[in-house]
Amino acid sequence: MVDPRKVNQVLAALKINPEDQIIFIKENSFADSNFVITHLFKQLVYDKSNICFLTLHNTFDHYQNVGKKLGYDLKQVVEKGQLKIIDPLKELVDAIDLEDSSAQQIIRCLFDCIQTQINNFLISKESLVYLIIDDLSHLLDLGIDVPSVINFTNVCLNLTSDKNVCTIINSHVGSKSDLLVANNIQYVCDVCVSVSPLKTGQSADITGSMLVQRGSQQNKFHYKAFDKGIKTFLPGEALYK
Repeated sequence: MVDPRKVNQVLAALKINPEDQIIFIKENSFADSNFVITHLFKQLVYDKSNICFLTLHNTFDHYQNVGKKLGYDLKQVVEKGQLKIIDPLKELVDAIDLEDSSAQQIIRCLFDCIQTQINNFLISKESLVYLIIDDLSHLLDLGIDVPSVINFTNVCLNLTSDKNVCTIINSHVGSKSDLLVANNIQYVCDVCVSVSPLKTGQSADITGSMLVQRGSQQNKFHYKAFDKGIKTFLPGEALYK
């Protein structure tokens, strides 16, 4: 199988490598950054990485369906034991009484589930372990306060003190609270992928922009969403060349 980074435009633009331990995907206003997550899954599946996936936005079936279009099968990855899905509603219902629980208890329960699975993966020491969270801002939608969400984020990021653990966090920014949470991650991340709608409004040839920041280096791309994938191109470059 060909390395997808060599043939997939999104992955070629991102240039994610094992040294990038904290990857932040910032979804601005009306943009949809889900394609970054689904394409990174393609890379991680190819690399045979172990993945702990906290799903706060879409169902597992959504990622499975998109993955099939991109050429990978998440159900097979689950069956091989390389992917653990953490469904927050199921985990919380099984562990605590939601009606009588504080934000701190909910956050602690989620982190305990994550930490247990990460540790289970680390026992084998056969490959990198990725914690993927999509979409962190939904914790705010659940009524959890900003300090608690930031605390949860920090303990998750602290898992990267082990060089075999990496994190990929997607978070929507549409309010001041969202921005506080996002700034906390962006300050410490190795790579920030900022997905935004066009400032000039809708276009038939461009869906939005993707800014990839790695330290002081910035690379900006435009992207166009199609039914079977995403095409990225440099600003001013022809879409159909």
